[in-house]
Amino acid sequence: MTPALVLERLMLHPSYDQFVQRARQVAPVALLDQADAAATDAHRILADVAVRLSDNPARPTTAGDLPGWLRLSLLDTLTAFADGWATTCRHNPAADRPSPVVGAAWKPHTVVCPTCIHLLSLKHNPDADALCDGCGHRCAGPEHGDGIYPGMVQLGPLLYQYGTCGGCRPEVAGNGPLRATQTAEQDRPRGTGRVKPRGSRGRSRGRGGRA
Repeated sequence: MTPALVLERLMLHPSYDQFVQRARQVAPVALLDQADAAATDAHRILADVAVRLSDNPARPTTAGDLPGWLRLSLLDTLTAFADGWATTCRHNPAADRPSPVVGAAWKPHTVVCPTCIHLLSLKHNPDADALCDGCGHRCAGPEHGDGIYPGMVQLGPLLYQYGTCGGCRPEVAGNGPLRATQTAEQDRPRGTGRVKPRGSRGRSRGRGGRA
């Protein structure tokens, strides 16, 4: 079983909230403070994105509220980053030095700092930009009523971007125990299919790689 699947099983367990509280009690205080500060900064970024994407604010959700493809995609990139083998930007973000970082469903195992978000851009790859991250459907474009809906989910310091066709848009809601997870979605398709930036697809592997 992969680390992402193990973490998914834990997050879907009804006692996950209690587990998190116990883990916080034994975590090094300095690291916990840094992680909390990074998560707060990441949430500020998400809240700003939510305002720009739609009239709806970012809202809490649970792991169970997310569709399986999005949940596992996020956790796969998160665990790769935590294990130290994700591809990163030249600023070398690392899980043991908590700070806001950004990933994307269309570029697995790649994590960059907010300054280097351009490394996730798909502006020079319109064909990839039109693909739904959920089902792989190639959207014809908003002018045909078939555009990409961009969204973002936050888990701790990680901000994770995705884009879906109308049929794959997550229906997320709050009130669950995973209060640190937030989502923001665009109400309507924008432009040629996505609010910018969005990055190139494909798996970037290799320990310590650079995007």
